Amino acid sequence: MSQVDQGGDSAEGVAGEEKNLVSVFELELGACVNDQNTPEGADMDAVEVVACQQPHDAELFAKLALTEDSYPGTDYLISEGGLRCQGAFGDFIGVKFTESVLDFTYYYPTPSSWVDGDRSIYCLAVDPGLQITGSLLGARR
Repeated sequence: MSQVDQGGDSAEGVAGEEKNLVSVFELELGACVNDQNTPEGADMDAVEVVACQQPHDAELFAKLALTEDSYPGTDYLISEGGLRCQGAFGDFIGVKFTESVLDFTYYYPTPSSWVDGDRSIYCLAVDPGLQITGSLLGARR
């Protein structure tokens, strides 16, 4: 699993607090996550999930299934993720992506996660440069 734009899976929080790390594969729609530390293109398998009322980096708004039989390549997955997440964005936010001040990022399979059965793109809504407090569902901005 890799990510476009943002990412992170550190196990220690502020002042040594333990973070609630969840497998990317177990994220549920609407999950609010902090994931700022993983470099783009790096394998990741867990993210910190927080209550949406707490400041967070992103919110999962779509899980998109891939149907290819063999690994289609990074360039294809980045292109497909961008197109498909943009298409799902408006249903979650309440306005088309092109009319929104919000943005999205996404996780996509890597060759190693594909071998393990990863066949999904995970789309996350973000407020560029800011942390979010509360859900972006129906934010209409």
